[in-house]
Amino acid sequence: MRQRSNRTRADRQRIRRGGAPRPDAARPTGRQLAIAGIVAVLAVVAFIAVSGGGSPLPSSTVAPGVRQTSHVRGLETAPVTIEEWADFQCPACGTFARTTEPQLVATYVARGQVRIVYRHLAFLGPESQWAAEASECADEQGKFWDFHDRLFASQAGENRGTFSKDNLKRIGEALGLGPSFAACVDSGRHAQRVRDETKVGEGKGVRATPTLFVQDRKIEGAATFDQLKAIIDPLVAAR
Repeated sequence: MRQRSNRTRADRQRIRRGGAPRPDAARPTGRQLAIAGIVAVLAVVAFIAVSGGGSPLPSSTVAPGVRQTSHVRGLETAPVTIEEWADFQCPACGTFARTTEPQLVATYVARGQVRIVYRHLAFLGPESQWAAEASECADEQGKFWDFHDRLFASQAGENRGTFSKDNLKRIGEALGLGPSFAACVDSGRHAQRVRDETKVGEGKGVRATPTLFVQDRKIEGAATFDQLKAIIDPLVAAR
């Protein structure tokens, strides 16, 4: 789970899990620069291994026949709504997307009992913002969820180039999105939408990703399927 604080953006980008903002660092040595370069190369290699070089696309988390419209998986008439606030770079969000969400889709969404709504809380740095914007560009061509799944399957560290604009455009190309997608990514036309939605999430008290609202119940962190099942089953039975 990644938590958001009221610190400045510079401080937030220095936060490490369980830690406080670091003091100003000294000028990096040549060895440190070399190590940073190696890390960046490894991140790019990891990205290529996942999303390029002719590798197969990851399995979608959607079951056959499940209705998908823009940011919503499932029927509008579903008695239970799960609203998810997430950041595409957040490791816990990736865990939720790759493990719990497919179980929810197969067990509840496919039966018309639950619908899942995705919301942006892009706060982990520039690549979070760019990835969210690119997902909106994919949405223009009806591919939001395909792009969502691909991003969470491609995570390889935060702000290391994995979700650079060039790599985001490569993901779109792998999904069959045309030149208009690349132009959209470069244009930044969805930037304000992502920023506005992030502010809405903050206004709802979202301070960590992922944060789920199951009806009105707030759950922080990558909830397991069993945890959510214990909440969902009584809600479905009551309808």
